[in-house]
Amino acid sequence: MIPEKQTKDWKELARRAASEQDPKKLLAIIDELNSALEERESQLRGRIARPVTAARTIEKDGRRLLFVDDEPNIRLTLPPLLQQRGFQVESAASIAEALAAMKTCSFDVLLSDINVSEDGDGFTVVRAMREANPDCVTILLTGYPGFETALEAIHNEVDDYVVKPVDLDALVSTMERKLLARDSRRSNGAG
Repeated sequence: MIPEKQTKDWKELARRAASEQDPKKLLAIIDELNSALEERESQLRGRIARPVTAARTIEKDGRRLLFVDDEPNIRLTLPPLLQQRGFQVESAASIAEALAAMKTCSFDVLLSDINVSEDGDGFTVVRAMREANPDCVTILLTGYPGFETALEAIHNEVDDYVVKPVDLDALVSTMERKLLARDSRRSNGAG
């Protein structure tokens, strides 16, 4: 069980961040909040870890999703929301974690930040996924949309490019549409 004090700490940090007016103090609070959330995420992962064999049985549903983002607060909030919408989500906090996950599981959807550790390294994940599973639906997230990254997304055959903050309904609708189109292509190709 997660100690009550740690649960209160990150919530208190979030409250302080919401009311802080000084940009330098706000950045310091956000750094502290990210550290607290990373620690909480590690504890939660330890509690709900499941064997790979159990995860592999869900692949048949066509809803296995790899979510890649280095921001712990997003990794804690978005995956449960996507799970509620029927996706089996595996999160990765780094490019290395994402590449390792691709080696052990087959994913139907890749949802990745464009800038995981460095500018544009989300494209590395897209290229690796295209190599591992060409049929995977790939969607990139960005908090900093720009013409250059949109153009690179086109060149990397990314299925969609979504600006943060994410409209969850629109994101899920897009993923479902892309999955249906993929399945339709498979059916037509097999028939």
